[in-house]
Amino acid sequence: MPTISREQMKADIAEAAGLEPEQIGDDTNLRDAGLDSIRLMSLVEKWRAAGVQGADFVTLASSPTLGTWIAEFSSVDAAADAQTAR
Repeated sequence: MPTISREQMKADIAEAAGLEPEQIGDDTNLRDAGLDSIRLMSLVEKWRAAGVQGADFVTLASSPTLGTWIAEFSSVDAAADAQTAR
């Protein structure tokens, strides 16, 4: 199952928001940093096209921080791994 690294996620977010990756911390409010809903939708579509599980617009928009998104993607990966192990 494809996953996305923290570094790649950060780079994708930075590119979409017109920032440098170093400007994005785990607690940075990405909406306040310039990641509007259109840009977020583009990221979600990019990640889905790459096969990343957990790229859900509503979930990501409701808590727009890198740290929360990493945790969300990790929990989806863990659930999928558990399902595969059965």
